[in-house]
Amino acid sequence: MKSRNDEKTQRVLMLLKIDANNVFNRIKTRKLEYLEIFALRRTREHFPMIFDNRYEDTSLESLMSCSTELITTLDQFYTPVEEMKWYLFKTEDMPNTVEDFISRNIRKMEKLLMTLNLYLDAELGIDGEETETHKPLFIDQPDTLESETFGSDFSTSMEDDTSQET
Repeated sequence: MKSRNDEKTQRVLMLLKIDANNVFNRIKTRKLEYLEIFALRRTREHFPMIFDNRYEDTSLESLMSCSTELITTLDQFYTPVEEMKWYLFKTEDMPNTVEDFISRNIRKMEKLLMTLNLYLDAELGIDGEETETHKPLFIDQPDTLESETFGSDFSTSMEDDTSQET
């Protein structure tokens, strides 16, 4: 299938496709790490590295060449990304509650990403059989933390940190 878009639009669409997949993969595959850092150190400085995306910086002129369906689907995918980012920067919830919130959003985002990739593939003129990029990568990896992560390991880690300070 051949795309009806010009080369510049094709490039923007491909960048959006790559960006959406990369954002999702960072959020899902690094979840254990960024939540552990948050729980142990109560710092938020690492979150921009996880949630950074090109969509936030994409100009309206670049998006104007996209179909209204694609623009809507992009917004639907990136809304939970923004919600997660806001939540993590503002929450005072305990780590297990944070982990539950993130896991729910990852499951939601996974479905939205599959839909987004179908729309992007259609606009790019990519046949579904030509590529497997409409499926999120790392889909078989578990998306929940082990319950021990914030249990006994948390107190042990805290003891280790305090013993190193003295």
